[in-house]
Amino acid sequence: MFAASNALTLVALLSVVVFLNKFGNYLTILFVTGLNLISTLGLTFCTDIGWLFVMYTLHTVMLPITLFCFDVFLEAYTKDESTTGSVRGVFLLVTMIAALFSPIISGWVIGEEAVYQNAYLLGAVYLVPVLLLLAFKFRSFIDPAYEVLSLSSLFNTLRTNKNIFHIISAQFVLRFFFSWMVVYMPIFLHQNIGFSWLEIGIILFVMLVPYVVLELPAGIVADKWLGEKELLFAGFIITGLSTFSLFFVNSTSLVVWASVLFVTRIGAAFIESMTETYFFKQIDGDDTSILSVFRILRPLAYTVGPFSGGAVLFFLGGDGITYLWPILGVIVLFGTINALSIKDTL
Repeated sequence: MFAASNALTLVALLSVVVFLNKFGNYLTILFVTGLNLISTLGLTFCTDIGWLFVMYTLHTVMLPITLFCFDVFLEAYTKDESTTGSVRGVFLLVTMIAALFSPIISGWVIGEEAVYQNAYLLGAVYLVPVLLLLAFKFRSFIDPAYEVLSLSSLFNTLRTNKNIFHIISAQFVLRFFFSWMVVYMPIFLHQNIGFSWLEIGIILFVMLVPYVVLELPAGIVADKWLGEKELLFAGFIITGLSTFSLFFVNSTSLVVWASVLFVTRIGAAFIESMTETYFFKQIDGDDTSILSVFRILRPLAYTVGPFSGGAVLFFLGGDGITYLWPILGVIVLFGTINALSIKDTL
């Protein structure tokens, strides 16, 4: 389900510029956010497995397009590249504050009886103010000229612009890391370690704190003092080594697991902030072709990730999930090559 829906997302993101040229960013984001609202309500009230699959797929496809349209808005309003890191840091901070509290809120509304529909209904409610803000605050947006994705020009850009190639590669490694963590870590914590879903919600809350605390300061530091290269390299080292070490953690303590996962996200916060900052310093608001590639990395990773993780579990059996973490740690460490290969902005 993860892989199939994200494969469709790849197609949608590669085609989104066609809709931007025809309808504009404002109408496009209203449409896809409205479809996301409908699909979330569908997840709340549908009981047929076929319709649930359709609604989940629709939600999965629409959300990245909404984020893509947000990027177009944001890039159009941040022409001064000296403030890109700070502005992207604020954007990521707001995003991560929402992600930080969502496990706790979800656990509360689901309750002891595990009424999962309540979480989907609350998700739909959250989309109502989003639609209202978009409808009333962005209708005067003037669209730039959008460049339709050309595969030949794209490959030529990636071949000739090594900075773009390596920062996109670094972002893919991060998204691959997220794909395994999102799909397999909750299952591992529940089935292998024995935590309840309420305890897992608490662990995830602690795990996500570094994004809120570190991403904005990291963006500011990159703008004013260090540039992105050093923090990006440090992020891959921290995340790679700490993820590898999960293989050796045998504790059933909530505090221990919250702590080690917290460390993995210290590095991931640096990687996310630096890849976003560096990438958007390299492009302009009308570089939607390259922006499309940057945004398809998430669904691409979520297509490749579950297949590759599933292959590991197929060959290693039921207990093979434990071996995902050292394998993932090594994969993340390869991102240091990309970090060292970019030309720093300072």
